[in-house]
Amino acid sequence: MDFKQLESFVAVVDEGSFSNAAERLQLSQSMVTIHVRNLETELGTRLLNRTTRSMELSADGRTFYYYAKQMLKLNRDSLFALTRANQDDNTINIVATPYTSRYYLSKHIVEFRKRAPDAVFSITVCYNSEILNKMRAGGYEFAFCNMNVMDAELTVKHYKSSRLVVITPNEERFRRLPKEMFPKTMFSQEPLITRSSTSALQQEFLRWVKQHLPGVKLKVVTAIDDTETIKNLVSAGVGISVISEIAVEEFIAAGKLLAFPLEDTMPHHLYFAFKKKYLSPRQVEFRDFILESIAESDDD
Repeated sequence: MDFKQLESFVAVVDEGSFSNAAERLQLSQSMVTIHVRNLETELGTRLLNRTTRSMELSADGRTFYYYAKQMLKLNRDSLFALTRANQDDNTINIVATPYTSRYYLSKHIVEFRKRAPDAVFSITVCYNSEILNKMRAGGYEFAFCNMNVMDAELTVKHYKSSRLVVITPNEERFRRLPKEMFPKTMFSQEPLITRSSTSALQQEFLRWVKQHLPGVKLKVVTAIDDTETIKNLVSAGVGISVISEIAVEEFIAAGKLLAFPLEDTMPHHLYFAFKKKYLSPRQVEFRDFILESIAESDDD
């Protein structure tokens, strides 16, 4: 028995299916199935009663599920304690998405180090889909991300909102367009640079397309998840794109891009998550610093 097997079993129960568990753990569905099957073989009992249409815990499964969660929690706590033991009390461990790291986190680090010059930051940058697993695995006290991560051991606060805009090259034909709203008809005419389908921003844009441009075929020429590359491609005239407004402020100010509001889109939300316990005094200070920043932003 190993912890990967336990994680797969608990995830299947929590998520209600093998496919959802695989997505949560960033594994293939077949690997999750193998983990659970091997666990049942080692225990000599069936943990899940499965049919083609449903799945439920067996009597032994219900008992083992409780202890499996306790074992995983004990493992996380012990790893966290070991990490803390090998770190200076001033270390602040953060996992962040590329977007939040580039446009928000760096500013906070600069400001916080004015208060606490001895603070040491350890930062890992990854995609939204990896954030929760990294927080659960231990070693991180804080997360800055583009999705509302749900976990009993975390407190999550809405951090910022930024509207979506259409960005275009700074060319005469685009400068003649009305500034109030980007013409929807142009999406069928212009080459489009998008993000991958797993991006929260891309999912919001696709919902908008389904509502406002039913049946319209988009002329996608590039799909990439790097914001800087998207801005550079648009600036070079490769196509247009949809992006969070704050990510293009510098390019617009420099005259490299034009930005137009996109009708009826939901704001692009960002979130700050932190562990509910096991925070050092320096980490508590950083947590309160970010919460103060959120409160000041709300007052504005």
